[in-house]
Amino acid sequence: MNPAFQTPMPGDVDAKYAELVEAGYEGAKEPWDAFWGMRYATVLDPDGNGIDLYCPLPGA
Repeated sequence: MNPAFQTPMPGDVDAKYAELVEAGYEGAKEPWDAFWGMRYATVLDPDGNGIDLYCPLPGA
């Protein structure tokens, strides 16, 4: 299971993903609205491990 970090707002997932990719981390899964009601994305750490970013979507 990947470590996961919750952001305060769904748009923050996109912003943090972009920030990390711009800093040189590899994006594994671009931000998307998951069917289970969360905004979700995954980046890879320097060792290739997935790090998930997420936030519950409004009304989910």
